[in-house]
Amino acid sequence: MVGVVTAVLAGSAAGLLTAIADGHSGVAGFAAGAIVGVAILVALMEFQFRRFRSLFGAGQSGPGTG
Repeated sequence: MVGVVTAVLAGSAAGLLTAIADGHSGVAGFAAGAIVGVAILVALMEFQFRRFRSLFGAGQSGPGTG
């Protein structure tokens, strides 16, 4: 949940900066915000998945293994 909020805030900040830098272009701001938001969300999900796998690797018991 924290990762989603972080990704949305980073995407909106990137979109706002892009819109201002591009002469108040809403399309450029939306596109940049979406790209940054999705990229950060994927990176944080990958980090979470890798951390989960390092704690509860193959052959160990944990959430979702049984």
